[in-house]
Amino acid sequence: MSMPLHRQGTAIEDLKSSTILPRLRLDTRREHTAVEQALDFMSPDLTTDIYRGHLERLYGFYSPLERCLQERLAENPDQALELRFSPAVHAALVTRLNKTNHLKYDLQCLGVTAETLPLCRDLPPLNTPAEMLGCLYVVEGATLGGRVITQHVRTTLGIKPDTGGSFFECYGDDTGRMWQNMRQLLVSGSSDAETENTIVSNATRTFASLRNWLESFQQQRNNRTAQ
Repeated sequence: MSMPLHRQGTAIEDLKSSTILPRLRLDTRREHTAVEQALDFMSPDLTTDIYRGHLERLYGFYSPLERCLQERLAENPDQALELRFSPAVHAALVTRLNKTNHLKYDLQCLGVTAETLPLCRDLPPLNTPAEMLGCLYVVEGATLGGRVITQHVRTTLGIKPDTGGSFFECYGDDTGRMWQNMRQLLVSGSSDAETENTIVSNATRTFASLRNWLESFQQQRNNRTAQ
């Protein structure tokens, strides 16, 4: 679903003149790199066990995060989120919050019952539209290189989207368009300096929350097993 936030010409000009997109790339780079190193899906040494473990950790983060985002978007639109999301944008955001289902399907294909996995409790704040947009920058950005990962996983492990690799292929041929729409939403949503700072800050916090979760996952799983 496209997001008609601007006329086409206006959208292009706004993307060119906006400062938020380069700020997001630069300010989140350190945490982003740390997450990529922890989840090295492109490693030539990737095995099915490693791949499965990466998906388990991602599920533990995405499941509570998407649930929280869904709850925020389901609140009374006359009271929630300061009326900052138009009905069209609201509907478009809701359609993006389905990645947990892809992870659950992939894990089932790989012999894992997702409901038995530990879940992250240290989520980034999601109380305002700006905080939500910062978080979504991280979540949606993870799908941008998904088709490259899909090909690597298929070549290296023989895993296809219908046999455990659907997460990175969740948008299919619409991946580029969905990301372009997300970029436009970030630009239109950063209407002033304070809002832009909040978006960038919460994108960084989202990466940091994910990094901390990836580092602590095994300990939490051990604690859950011991109970």
